[in-house]
Amino acid sequence: MTTPAGFRFPVKGEVAVFRGELYRARAAAGLWPCAELLPEPGRPAPEGLTPREAADESVGYPVAPERLDAWDAVHWTFRWRGELFKCTRATTSTYSGNYLGSDEDFAKEHLKRLAGTYYGVFPRDEVTELKLHRKDLIQPLHALVRRLDEVDHFRPKAYAVHHGRTYPAAAEADASGLIALTAGDDRPDDLIADPEDPSGERFLAAPEQLDAWYRTHWTFCWQRGPFDAVGTVDGRIKGVYTGGSWGFADSWQLTHEPDPNGAYTRYTVTAGLKGVTDLEHQRTDLIALAGAPLDLQMGERVYRFIRDRRTEDEKQRPEGYDWEVGRELWNLSRNYANAVQAGDTDEAGRLLGALMAKADQWKSHPHHAVVSAGVPSP
Repeated sequence: MTTPAGFRFPVKGEVAVFRGELYRARAAAGLWPCAELLPEPGRPAPEGLTPREAADESVGYPVAPERLDAWDAVHWTFRWRGELFKCTRATTSTYSGNYLGSDEDFAKEHLKRLAGTYYGVFPRDEVTELKLHRKDLIQPLHALVRRLDEVDHFRPKAYAVHHGRTYPAAAEADASGLIALTAGDDRPDDLIADPEDPSGERFLAAPEQLDAWYRTHWTFCWQRGPFDAVGTVDGRIKGVYTGGSWGFADSWQLTHEPDPNGAYTRYTVTAGLKGVTDLEHQRTDLIALAGAPLDLQMGERVYRFIRDRRTEDEKQRPEGYDWEVGRELWNLSRNYANAVQAGDTDEAGRLLGALMAKADQWKSHPHHAVVSAGVPSP
C-alpha cells in the first residue's frame, strides 16, 4: 500500500497532493474549507505552510483547497477465496477486512462476527485483487462553496427598492418609522442621510417613498423538524428550531442558546447540507407588515414565552411533556403568522388572543409584562 515514492497510503482516510507531494490529510477544524496536511514522521514540513496544533496535540499544516493538486478520501478492497472485503487493517504479514459479499454460508464457515458485520484476518499471500479506491473531495467542495456564495450562506437579509434600485436595508423601522438603506456612494437624491451613521453610506426613507421593502430568509427541515436558517458554520447550515417540541430538542441534543437580543432562549442545530430537506427561500413583505396593527414578531414573542415556561415546568413534572398542548401551540403560532402575512387582521387578532390566554397562566412571571406589551386587548 505504498506509492513509488514510498508514501504509505492509509487503509482508510484522506490524502492530498500539494506541489506534487502526497500527504495524509484531514479537514482543518475551524478553518473550513481548508485541508490540513499531516507529514509522515521524519518527513520535511510542507514548504510555505504554517503549522497548527490541534486539540489532540497533533500538528497539521492548513492549506486552502485551491492550492492543492488533489484531495481524496481513500479506502482499499481485496478478495479472499474470490469473495470481496473492505480492508480495515494491514500489517507486514496480514490484511484484515469486513466482508462485502452476501454468501451467509461462506461467512459463517470462515469469518468472525462483530456488531452485525463479518470480518476476517488473512495472510498476505492469500489475498488477491488489492485495489485502491478514491473519492474526489475537491470538486464537490468547490461546488458547495459556490452554492453557499450564491445564497450568501443562507443568511437572512432585508432589502428596499427605491426608484427601481435595490439596496440593503434594515429589517425594522426606527422609532420615527423610517427605514435605513445602505446606499454607499450611490446617494438617493430625495433621501436624507442617517445622522447616526458616521460613514455617510446610510440613508433614511419613509415606507411610502419605497417601491418595495422585504425580508428574505431560508427555512429547512432536519430530522423532520422545522428550522429557520441563520447562516453557515464550516460549510454546515445553522438553523433555529421553530417547532414546539421540547422532546425533539432534547432527543436530538439541539444547542440551547440566547437569541441575539437576549430576550429569550432558542434551540439551534448545525447540520450538513446532505441531511437537510425542504430547503426553501422565503420572502416577507415588510411594508405590508408595517401597516398592519399586528406583526409577526409579536406572535413569535408570545409563543416563545409560553414554550420556555412549559419547558421550565416540564422539568418539575414527573409525567413529562404534553405533546397535544405542544402541537396546539405550534399550530396557533404558525396560523397566526399566516394570517398576518395574508393581511387577515381579524383572524390574526383571534389567534393572538388565544396565545395570550395561554400565556396568562404565567402572569406572575417577570417576562410576562414584556411579552404582553403592545398586544391589543381582546
